[in-house]
Amino acid sequence: MRAAFVVLLLSLIGCQRGLQGALDVLPAEGSVLPSFSFEQLDGSRVTAADLRGQPTVLALWSSTCGKSRMALAGIAALHGEYASRGVRVLVLANDASARAVQSVVDSAGVTVPMALAAGEITRVFSPSERWPWQGGVALPSFLVLDRDGVVRHRVIGIEADPARRMERVRQALASLLPEAGA
Repeated sequence: MRAAFVVLLLSLIGCQRGLQGALDVLPAEGSVLPSFSFEQLDGSRVTAADLRGQPTVLALWSSTCGKSRMALAGIAALHGEYASRGVRVLVLANDASARAVQSVVDSAGVTVPMALAAGEITRVFSPSERWPWQGGVALPSFLVLDRDGVVRHRVIGIEADPARRMERVRQALASLLPEAGA
């Protein structure tokens, strides 16, 4: 009984650190997305400037994170649901190996645009290096950007229920696409 309480307490402390880390690291709502250039799995590059002109959901993700892997199907479903509405969904994987990421994607049987962001992601999202990116941000976390590249919503991956987290992302998109009944 006592051991279970200690495990629960440590989990809660970890979640709070993750939430505070995400609040400190991720761009604030109302701010412009920082400049970046990441290589996508197909070998092309994607920049922050490329994301302007259409609403975008950035999923901060890692193939080594269990919660990220569990959320992959939901991210792919979001991509399939909103692509026809002009919304771009892009996964920024905190992984150095395209092969490892592709293996996870293939085993999940999903298709979603992905870019490798390991190494560069700390520079982009945590220039102060106060919090290490994966250690300080609960994964997966989401940034919902408007057409001008301004962060309108942050959905931080603290929730244990991936469906609830994805519903929060959909609600954030609804505020950007009211005419589409998103």
